[in-house]
Formats: sequence, C-alpha cells, structure tokens
Amino acid sequence: MSSASKKTKNQKKVVRDPNVVSADAKLRRKPVYKSFRLHKAIKPHRPSIATWWELIGMSLQLMKANRRALFTFTLIYGILNILLVRGLNSPIDFTELQLVYEDIFGGSVDALTTSLTTFGLLLGASADAGGDLAQMYQSILILLGSLAIIWLYRQQQAGNNVTMKDAFYRGMYPLIPFILILAVIGLQSLPGLVGNFIYTAAISGDLLFGAFEHILMITMMVLLIILSLYMMSSSGIALYIATLPEMTPLHALREARELVRHRRLVVLTRFIMLILIVLFLLFVITVPIIFFAPAFAPWVFFLSTILAVPFVHGYLFSLYRELLA
Repeated sequence: MSSASKKTKNQKKVVRDPNVVSADAKLRRKPVYKSFRLHKAIKPHRPSIATWWELIGMSLQLMKANRRALFTFTLIYGILNILLVRGLNSPIDFTELQLVYEDIFGGSVDALTTSLTTFGLLLGASADAGGDLAQMYQSILILLGSLAIIWLYRQQQAGNNVTMKDAFYRGMYPLIPFILILAVIGLQSLPGLVGNFIYTAAISGDLLFGAFEHILMITMMVLLIILSLYMMSSSGIALYIATLPEMTPLHALREARELVRHRRLVVLTRFIMLILIVLFLLFVITVPIIFFAPAFAPWVFFLSTILAVPFVHGYLFSLYRELLA
C-alpha cells in the first residue's frame, strides 16, 4: 500500500473519531442561560446600548420630527382629559394651603417649603384623578394615546409621512396584545406591591421594635421590588414588540426576553433613569411656577404631564431600537 493511501486512510479515521470535536462546532455552540441560576461568566457579543443621555436626545429628535402631529395629539389628549378626567377646577386650593401653613408655622411660611409640598400634592392629585370613573377614563386615554404615539414613531422611522389622525385610526389594531402584556406587567409587579404592603402594615401596626427588625423588613421589601423590576424590564420592551403586525403576546414576550438577554441590568438602569428624569423635569418646570405664579401651576403641571407621554414613549422606543441593533 502506498504512503498516500495510508495518509488518506488515517485522515478519514481522525475525522470519524467521535471524541474529536471541531473548532467550528465549538464556536457555533451557544451558551445555555437560565434566570436565577449560577453560571460561568458569559460574554455577549452584542453592541453596547446608548446611554440614558443619548436616549433623551433620541426622544427629543423623535418629538421634533413629529412636532405637527404631536401638537394635534396634545390638543386632543388635553381636551379629553379636561372633559373626562380633570375638569376645569384646580385639584389644589392654594389659598387654603397657605392658611394651613400659616397656622402651622405661626404666620411665617417658607415659600420654598410651600412650593415643594405643593409639587408633591400635584403629583398625588395626578395619580388619584377624582374617583373611580375618572381613573378609568384616564387609563383608557393613556392606553389609546400610547398606541397612537408608538404607531406614529414607527411609521416616521420607516420613512412614511403620516398624520395624527392616521395614528388614532390605524394604530389601534394591537389593542388586545397590548392589554394582555400590560396584564403580565401587572402580575410581575405583585412581588413589589406585596413587599411594600407588608412593610407598611408592619410599620402602622407597631410590629417592628428594634433596628434588626427594621433592616430585615426593608431588605425583604427592596429584594421583592428588585424582583418585580427584573421581570418587568423585558415585559416593558415587549409592549413595543406587540405593536408589530401579526404579533402575539407570547411571541412578543419571548422576543423581548431574547433582546434583553445578558443586558437586563443595563435595560433596568435605563428604565430607572427614565423615571428619575421625568420626575426631575416635572420638578424643574413646575416648582418655579408655584413659587412665582401659583395660580398657573396646575395648568403648567397638566401640560407637562401631557408632553411627558410622547417623551416617555420616544425614550423607550429608542431603547427598543437600540436593542435590535
């Protein structure tokens, strides 16, 4: 037998050896990852996500590109809020608030303290909108307005020239998947709500006597809140996936989990920064008005909350597109 035929035979034996795994097969093998289990460090080969500051700029660019449609949205959304939710009266009686402070502080009222307290009352009044029926109308308006804004941003990014009327008419088709994913987010928030309820009940019932009990209860509450935020970080992205045509809620949730895989902490940080940014902007805009022209403060706050809707969706829509990159 010639040496060439022996070499070919040996090569075939090496290739057929089951103990030998090629380097290409190792590269193609994807690491298996499951939540809440210990794993070796997995280095994801994915581009970095834009910072919260860059996401703010992207949101403002989206608002600027759709400024005419958003002006129409502000008018429609504001009028419906006034008619169905808020009414024409201010949720806070500033004269009565001033008298209460004068009684408490003996006639000398710190204007800055009054402004900060009034800002807190405005936040509470916007969250508790005058009765169950008004809160139901408010939820419906936020839901429909969110669907319209998301559809508008997606069409604009696709290069289509659309109006706000088109957004309200044609952007409502994913209503059921959107509501179902909101229901999932509500279920995921239960651990945090339960932790907050237990801590509040323990405090109000005088069940915590020492520092150790307080620290233990606060730790439990924080861990439960983190658990809720951990789960909600992907479901929030699923809301934007669910607005795609022919998309089911379960498929949207699976796609969202895949998008945030190995990047969930970064996404969670961007969500937390969004909450802090919105509160900071409302504070910076409203408090000077409360300080110098308190009669206009409720209306300025009301307009700011309306503009916060397209800003928030612009931020989250930009985050969603960053995850797709």
